[in-house]
Amino acid sequence: MRVVRLSGLVSAGLLLSLLTAQAQPQTQDPSAGDPRRNQAAKLAGLAGFVNLECPGLRSDPARLKQTVEALGVDAASLETGDLHLIATRYIAAYQKDVAANCRKAEATFGPQGSIIPGLIVPR
Repeated sequence: MRVVRLSGLVSAGLLLSLLTAQAQPQTQDPSAGDPRRNQAAKLAGLAGFVNLECPGLRSDPARLKQTVEALGVDAASLETGDLHLIATRYIAAYQKDVAANCRKAEATFGPQGSIIPGLIVPR
């Protein structure tokens, strides 16, 4: 298993609608009572997935950090503990259909993304 550092940020208001259509982990997550923490973990998972699996794409760490912090979540909290575990579950969920999820990530978060432009950028 690869060790993944989850870093980067996105814009808060756009997050909620964007991630509802994305993959969902199959286990109960401890932040279910706090939607902003869960959204931050989803974004970190998406960024980690893109960095691992999408040729020609990577996440923009500064944009990810900005977005996560706009949600009221300390970006460093995504590196350990429950949020890191949740983000890792999202990575695994996105890996179930790599090609489709790379396309969705670019369309939704790429330079001309429909939700949070610039979260995902060319390598």
